[in-house]
Amino acid sequence: MKITKVDVFRIESGINAPVGCRIYTDEGIYGDGEAALAYGKGSHAAFGMLQDLAPMIIGMNPMEHEVIWYKLFEKSFWAQNGGPVVYGGISAIDMALWDI
Repeated sequence: MKITKVDVFRIESGINAPVGCRIYTDEGIYGDGEAALAYGKGSHAAFGMLQDLAPMIIGMNPMEHEVIWYKLFEKSFWAQNGGPVVYGGISAIDMALWDI
């Protein structure tokens, strides 16, 4: 099984703006995840982070959670310094992978 596509979305709903992703596979299975930065201005940053991370996992096996997490952490300069925006994006992807 391979990841074929990642959709990143924001849902404008007043003060909250949930940010999430949907990861698709070549077997027609998909999973959903959410970045927990939906309040205030953080949602814009989470949306951008997910857009930057999403292309990095195309073609990977969605069952290899640790391999994907490590790649997102190791190959993203800012991830190595930590922080809620980076980890919110990685977390949303990880949730979607577990959903698959």
